Amino acid sequence: MREAAAATLSPQELLIVGHAVGFMQPPPVGGTVAVVYAAGDAASRQDADAIASEIGNSLQAGNVPLPVQVVDAAELATGGFAVAIAAAGANGPSLGAAVRAARILCVTADLAAVQAGFCTMGITTRPRVEIVLNHAAAAAADITFVAAFRMMIREI
Repeated sequence: MREAAAATLSPQELLIVGHAVGFMQPPPVGGTVAVVYAAGDAASRQDADAIASEIGNSLQAGNVPLPVQVVDAAELATGGFAVAIAAAGANGPSLGAAVRAARILCVTADLAAVQAGFCTMGITTRPRVEIVLNHAAAAAADITFVAAFRMMIREI
């Protein structure tokens, strides 16, 4: 039997995602976490499933548990999502446009996608913890964080 591929976001990075979402102003309440894959890309879907499996039934965002759903970027337009976590291969102009239109936070481990503005926030833990926020992408989606959190991250 073949082992499932490891998720592109580690359990530690996903824990940090939950903490970061808890610092949003206002905090998301009642929304779902969308783990977004690229439609038609089997490897991207496999990564999305692995990320969702790492998270479990819900992402703990501060004190609020948010349910998790695996979707493709086009499904973000249906509404009801509080956060999008990008799987491998999902970062690109269509995801960037979808999260801006839905006005939701997009998180990825792909820092190049954050620099390009496709995703709002990048989180990596190797070789050290780094949280990068694309200020323009956050402003375009009207996403703000408490001042204490902004002091702990790097904005580009």
